[in-house]
Amino acid sequence: MVHRLVIFIALWLQTGCMQNDSSLRDKLIHQVEKNAQLHGIPSQAVLVNDNGDITFKYAFEASKSRVGSTLNEHSVFPIFSVSKLFATVLVFQLVEKKQLSLDEPIGKYVQLPRQWLNIPISALLNHTSGIPEYFLVINQQVSAPQSFEHVIKALGEKEPVFEFNTQVQYTQINYLLIGALLESVTGQSYESLVQERLLTPLMMSNTYLKAVQLPRGVVPSYLPNSGDKIKPNKYVFPSYGTAHTGIYSTAYDLNLFLSSLMEGKLVDKAILIKLWRPQKLLNGQANFFVSGWDYEKEGDWHSVGHDGGALLRVSAFFNAEFSDYMVVIYLTNGNLDGVWSRSLVKSLQQYWITNPFSRLLVWAGLYESFKSI
Repeated sequence: MVHRLVIFIALWLQTGCMQNDSSLRDKLIHQVEKNAQLHGIPSQAVLVNDNGDITFKYAFEASKSRVGSTLNEHSVFPIFSVSKLFATVLVFQLVEKKQLSLDEPIGKYVQLPRQWLNIPISALLNHTSGIPEYFLVINQQVSAPQSFEHVIKALGEKEPVFEFNTQVQYTQINYLLIGALLESVTGQSYESLVQERLLTPLMMSNTYLKAVQLPRGVVPSYLPNSGDKIKPNKYVFPSYGTAHTGIYSTAYDLNLFLSSLMEGKLVDKAILIKLWRPQKLLNGQANFFVSGWDYEKEGDWHSVGHDGGALLRVSAFFNAEFSDYMVVIYLTNGNLDGVWSRSLVKSLQQYWITNPFSRLLVWAGLYESFKSI
């Protein structure tokens, strides 16, 4: 283990020297193609935005098996749980307008069985609610109640898995209830809120809330950690679960969303700074979710984002003053070895971080990630 760590540190030092040897773009292209080879990734679309300027965009298909396909930043991918970030931003907007507080109980806005009424909205966002999952997976098929009303009825027969804010358990039902919260406060359907407050004003013309709306040529989805041969992803969630999954988008559209958020166009920056502060459980342990976003600090940089389907990730990096930001969209559609999406982002991140301490932290993170594969 020590030998491998020494090699990683040597590579880190070499990377710092390499910055003067060839263009950053060439390094990033090489890394994306290397990731495809290392991890058996069929298709990738990657975009980097530095303070409003798209400094890198690249799409790569390991095999040209899709006849007539032209993969680029406008190619449509299923984004899985990255869909949740739309819901969080809509909640942030209501917080900014003082239409709700994250400390308020969900039962104030959504009719629920007695045992769930006092759970704070923040616990839903941060996956600390203790509410059990609403569906089962049997032979790669999602088995769920036929409607949201049936989900609520079934909850009446269940007890908490744990007391809220004492543990983290990632579940989809948290965001199913966030969707219901948004509809209750605004009097609009969740889909109309996303369209009216996000997609239309940001001109996200290639983002689709329902599978039935999809254009031709959507990038096919495969399972993460498929093994020796890539396997189709057969998971289909109910149509009422749009707040937690099921949206399709592109690297270009997701950049519009993330960069607009980082520039304060969707939510005031002061609100974001407050909502993205590191948070702790009741036992004092850190929660890696901050108001629904994955959070990490690496040297001078803070990062927030989210994984999608254990395949893809969107990340936003910013400094303490929120005066400098970078957005990374890394979309893939499958892999053979289960590489974590954060590792893919870090594999690019190492090239643009100039602070030596920050870069060493990135390399340490990469070392831990690849050591576990």
